[in-house]
Amino acid sequence: MHLLPCVLLLGASCKRAPMASAAQSGRLLNRFIDLKLSENRAAPAMTSEDRARLRGRIATEVMFDSEAHRMKARCGSELTEAQYNCAIVAPTSSAWSDCLR
Repeated sequence: MHLLPCVLLLGASCKRAPMASAAQSGRLLNRFIDLKLSENRAAPAMTSEDRARLRGRIATEVMFDSEAHRMKARCGSELTEAQYNCAIVAPTSSAWSDCLR
């Protein structure tokens, strides 16, 4: 009879932090690509078409980026909403990476 409150108390303290969803993971990858594009010094002077091509090249590079791979592998099971909330507003790709550590 006295064990029930202890079990309930332990259960409450073992709750996991909310995890990021698959949709949020996709938004994080797009954010990372956008950050990389904004960090390219030549991008502001480019035409819209050239920027779109550059974004495509960056997206291809991100497919092989170790940080992006780690983030995709963690989504749904290890990536918390707090990490997502930090990374989605990160001002630089470096800050984005720091949020996911």
